[in-house]
Amino acid sequence: MDRKEIVSVIIPTFNRGNIIGRAIRSVLNQIYKSFEIIVVDDCSTDNTREVIEKFGDKRIRYIRKKSNKGAAARNTGIKAVRGEYIAFLDSDDKWLPNKLDEQIKVLKVTSPKVGVVYTETQRLMRGQEFFIPNPKIDKKDGG
Repeated sequence: MDRKEIVSVIIPTFNRGNIIGRAIRSVLNQIYKSFEIIVVDDCSTDNTREVIEKFGDKRIRYIRKKSNKGAAARNTGIKAVRGEYIAFLDSDDKWLPNKLDEQIKVLKVTSPKVGVVYTETQRLMRGQEFFIPNPKIDKKDGG
């Protein structure tokens, strides 16, 4: 895999088998297609690994950490990147389909002056209930 313009998406997770599929699908559904997904499992005891393996997509790499040490999962992901850019996605979140495309456009226009691009977030849960704060957001997958 050539590093140029590939985004390495790091998804740290712990016991999110019930919801991590939504996060992964939101990356797979990006308009910008040059990415890899690195899921760093921080010692889950649920079905997280099985959910990830069911995707059968060679762009997804699964790494299981040997010890549960919180933020170290992100660092483990960083050490495994193959891409030129790094993006983080929490396993209980999802992205709109144009997120990576918009961020890469900004980086291309502003590089090398800008090294970090942050995008705004929208709250998609109240308690245990998902809701749509903006009608442009796809209702599938709970938000």
